[in-house]
Formats: sequence, structure tokens, C-alpha cells
Amino acid sequence: MDLLIRDIDPVLAKQLDEQAEKQSCSRQELLKGLLTTWCADGVQSTQVARLERQLEANTLHLKRSATELERLTTLFREVMQDE
Repeated sequence: MDLLIRDIDPVLAKQLDEQAEKQSCSRQELLKGLLTTWCADGVQSTQVARLERQLEANTLHLKRSATELERLTTLFREVMQDE
């Protein structure tokens, strides 16, 4: 797929060309690499955010489970003492 970007500041275009030359590639290759990295970082950020939300949910669930287990342990101890 081809993309066309219009109205780029000539100073920016020159900087891109200089950077591409330093990396021994064309402006197109440089921009393609930058866009690919940028998109990959966006996907990774989305995945990290999703995993962080899942971790928070799991932590909350574990805290609730621990509280319930403590309650049941106390109840079992009371039952065992009554016998």
C-alpha cells in the first residue's frame, strides 16, 4: 500500500534525508521503519495496558479470596474447639 504525505516542511524533509543517509537507506525506507516501530509500540502499549488491568483484577480477586479463606479458617477453628 502506498501513502502520500503532503505539505512537509522543507527543513523536516532535509532532516529526514540526512538521517536516512546516516543510516544508509532511502527516505522511504527510513519513514517505513519509523512508522513500523511507531505502530508496534502502540500495539505493545495497548497490550501492556490490558495486562495491567488484568493484573489489577487478579490482585483484587486474590485479596478477596484471602479474606474469605481467613474467615473460613476462623470458622473451622471455632467448630474444632467446640468439639
